[in-house]
Amino acid sequence: MDFTTIFIIGGAVLLAILVLIARLAVRWIVRMTIVGVILLALIGGGFFWWWTNRLTVKPPQNRQPTRPTRRASSH
Repeated sequence: MDFTTIFIIGGAVLLAILVLIARLAVRWIVRMTIVGVILLALIGGGFFWWWTNRLTVKPPQNRQPTRPTRRASSH
């Protein structure tokens, strides 16, 4: 075998390895993107819930502080 054939075979093997690595990388990128979108939706939903609860009109507290009752002394 001459050097050209060896280089062609080596290049094909190297190309196959690079394609496998690229496929794995794309799979992980897709997984991380899905996780990121889910986390972003959860954070956005929590923020929306907090924002809408903050904007609601809360009824005023009409409770007056209770005064200590004086007991009648039996003098």
